[in-house]
Amino acid sequence: MSIFIILYCVKVNVLSTVIGIQERRPSMDMTEFEFVVPKVVQQLNPTDCDIFVIKFMQLWSNRGLPRIIANDKVIKYREKLLTQLIMSPKNEVRENVYQSMDQ
Repeated sequence: MSIFIILYCVKVNVLSTVIGIQERRPSMDMTEFEFVVPKVVQQLNPTDCDIFVIKFMQLWSNRGLPRIIANDKVIKYREKLLTQLIMSPKNEVRENVYQSMDQ
């Protein structure tokens, strides 16, 4: 089971306790899971954490990270992400971006 599902389950349990909702759901035995704490590179400034998190999620598999996230490539990571977002067929304002670039 992925760490994201575990975090969701913990979040639901905490929220239901805080607001007093008792949901009927099976309890989870957390001893069944292997917790993995990967060694990751720390960003060198307080502004790149978003790119590091996105890159981590892109690279992560249950076997760990296939390669390190390089501090010296953060600008390239940002450019690639921006290009993917603009060029995505799901970007409903893609044409507006193209038009503003021509001006």
